[in-house]
Amino acid sequence: MTRYAFYFDSTRCVDCKTCQVACKLKNNLPSGAFYRHVRSFEAGAYPSAGMYHISMSCNHCESPACVAKCPTGAMYVSEDGTVQHDDEVCIGCQMCVQGCPYGAPVYLEEKKIAGKCNACMDTRGEDGSPTCVASCGMRALDFGSYEELAAKHPEAVAELACLPEPDTSPSVLIDAREIALDEDYRELML
Repeated sequence: MTRYAFYFDSTRCVDCKTCQVACKLKNNLPSGAFYRHVRSFEAGAYPSAGMYHISMSCNHCESPACVAKCPTGAMYVSEDGTVQHDDEVCIGCQMCVQGCPYGAPVYLEEKKIAGKCNACMDTRGEDGSPTCVASCGMRALDFGSYEELAAKHPEAVAELACLPEPDTSPSVLIDAREIALDEDYRELML
């Protein structure tokens, strides 16, 4: 089975949030709900202080905590390795929301169910890539086979100081600014 992944290059991101807005529009999400977030972080001390941005959605983990916590099977790993959500099976208990260390699933109050990034499984075949990837003018996002992305970006990592330590085997690769890798700033950014 192919393991699909997102790639993000934080050295290219300018915090325009186009990926975040495109995802929100594509998924017709209500006010305050996002499946992709762009966050900015400041770290370090003068003269090496710096700012960097991170664009994150569901990491489509190999061992997803949201799937393990879901009592109905609404959260599941699909044949293409991405983590999917079945709205019809969801009972709105929010166990997936509480279980995900990355905050990917969100509770949709109006629908009384959870929702999350599905890597545009419904349109990817037509468009060739998820909406967030296609919308990024800086080409800071990519999506594809984990192995191909890892070979294409050998310096990319899955761990950053601003992210929880991964015990879910996230399917994400990040080219990060040096300051984003500094463990001294982990507690300042969580």
